[in-house]
Amino acid sequence: MSPRDPRSHRILSVTQEELNRIVLDVHDGPVQHLFAALSLLTGVEYEIEKKIPEGRDVLPKLKKVSQLIEASLGEIKSFLGTFRSPEFQRRSLEAVIESLVLQHEELTSQTVELSIHNLPEDVLLPIKIALYRIVQEALSNTYRHAGVERIWVKLWAEDGMICLQVFDYGRGFTPPPLDGPEATEREEHIGLRGMRDRVTLLDGTFELFSQPGKGTRITVKVPADV
Repeated sequence: MSPRDPRSHRILSVTQEELNRIVLDVHDGPVQHLFAALSLLTGVEYEIEKKIPEGRDVLPKLKKVSQLIEASLGEIKSFLGTFRSPEFQRRSLEAVIESLVLQHEELTSQTVELSIHNLPEDVLLPIKIALYRIVQEALSNTYRHAGVERIWVKLWAEDGMICLQVFDYGRGFTPPPLDGPEATEREEHIGLRGMRDRVTLLDGTFELFSQPGKGTRITVKVPADV
């Protein structure tokens, strides 16, 4: 299948639909069970504290369990929130990226220096979805691994291409091979492979630079009229 094949648009749409289904499954399944468990545990704590004096020595342990469940629910809520799609069809690429950056700053307290200029008014849906997910993954990786408080995101158009850079001056790492027979298939590199694959479907280019102690930079270019 050629990257410019119209089926690539369908693949992106199917991927998005599957992701939305997973979000709903997690929300309607494990999250509801955790809420129920937390409610029951809170009731047990109340009963012990008020009616069973001799059992009060276990209260600190129960409260710790409650705190862990509550923290887990908070993390799951944040995780699901990052994967709920904005209204890609109606909103501009600039608007969905700005919204993503604001959400990331609120959740992580990191500062994102966002620069957007010269974008076309109408960007095709597959491009919006792909660039949104790439920025989302890059910001998440920086938060988890780079050890920095500031990230830079640049988005612009030139020579018929939409270009994206996300970079930081953090810990950096030795990148795995992403192309050719030695391309990584390791589970911990699934995010990098996902970014590469989204760009490939749009007949674009994906470059990753990183070195230990010298930060990380991804550069993406996709045709504006794919």
